[in-house]
Amino acid sequence: MTADLGQVAGGGVSGQRPVTLVIPCKAEYVGLCRLVAGVLGARESLDDEVIADLKLVVTEACTCFVWGPDSGSTPIRQAPDCGSSCCLQIDFNVMREAWEIVISDPDHKRRVPPSERCDPMSEGGLGLSIIKALVDTVEQTDSDEAGSMLRLVKQLQPRSEVAL
Repeated sequence: MTADLGQVAGGGVSGQRPVTLVIPCKAEYVGLCRLVAGVLGARESLDDEVIADLKLVVTEACTCFVWGPDSGSTPIRQAPDCGSSCCLQIDFNVMREAWEIVISDPDHKRRVPPSERCDPMSEGGLGLSIIKALVDTVEQTDSDEAGSMLRLVKQLQPRSEVAL
């Protein structure tokens, strides 16, 4: 598991570059992604309701990638060599006007074909429906070259600057 939490000028609201979290593709690590979303939201002084929405979106999006014997379902497509070495990458790009969250499998070992895994009519579905209700943009891609990816954008209300 790795995390990149460094700072560079010109990044997000607080001069932060995107935060990248790489975790094992296992259900027990989804809570960590949720925690990171909450900490970033608090750092950016977002409303509690917006933070709760972002945490739910991250949880549902990560869950679309996490499946297998421990989660009670089987993968749509999984590389034969996946085993315990699969990982999930979550990129948080925090900007003043929006949050962009990208969830992907950097090793292309776990696949989430569009509209199959998170389909509201499927067993255990509703994940994608919940995500779509809480964010402004949902892009779901799946290809042999680029792998599976969910790109989510949540537009934020303009925040007034606090006078000192």
